[in-house]
Amino acid sequence: MEQHVLIAGGGIGGLALAPTLHQIVIPCHVIEAARDMRPLGVGINLQPNAVRELSDLRITSQALDTVGVQAREWALVGLNGHEIYAEPRGLDAG
Repeated sequence: MEQHVLIAGGGIGGLALAPTLHQIVIPCHVIEAARDMRPLGVGINLQPNAVRELSDLRITSQALDTVGVQAREWALVGLNGHEIYAEPRGLDAG
């Protein structure tokens, strides 16, 4: 009997996992509770290893720039709005 992978959720993880499984010939099904796929307007910070996976999915940095903003800095800010600590991120960090 052929086995399939069931992916619960059509978010970033589920939708990235499905084509990866397809590449290595593992059948899968993605199940999502939402009727329509639409942007939620929330921010997501992608680490370099996640961006590398997007590159493997042939999503270019130019395409990402049309829908996102590259991080230049990570900062810890107090309740008063004053910066406590900051350091460069992304390309600014090397």
